[in-house]
Amino acid sequence: MSDNVVSRFFELGAKEDIDGSWECFAEDGVWITSDGPEPGKTLRGQEIRDLIVQMNELEHQIRAQGMEGVFEKPVFLSNGNQAVVEWSLRAADGTIVQRGIDLFTLRDDKIVVKDVFRKA
Repeated sequence: MSDNVVSRFFELGAKEDIDGSWECFAEDGVWITSDGPEPGKTLRGQEIRDLIVQMNELEHQIRAQGMEGVFEKPVFLSNGNQAVVEWSLRAADGTIVQRGIDLFTLRDDKIVVKDVFRKA
C-alpha cells in the first residue's frame, strides 16, 4: 500500500473498502462536492461514508456503460500539506467525457478537506 493518505484513499476505494476509505479522513474532515447549492456541497462524518458508498455504486454503473474513471497519481504541493489528483471519465474509445481535479488538504496523515473541481 502507498505511503501517503491520498494514494491509500484511492487504492482502498478501488478495492471497494468503504470503511478503509472513510478512515482516511480526519474526524473533522470534509468533502466538498462539485455540485450543490453553494460552490459545492460540504459533507461531514457519516455523509462522507454515504458518498463513498454512492461513488462505488456509480462506478459499477459507469463500467456497465463501457466507461471508466481514471485517477492520476497525487501531486504534492510545495508545503507538503496539499495534494492534487487529476481525474477523468473516459468512454470505451478513450474519449474524455468529463475531467477535473481533487484538491486535498492534509493533517497528521489524514484528509482534512477533499475539494472537487469539475469541468462543466
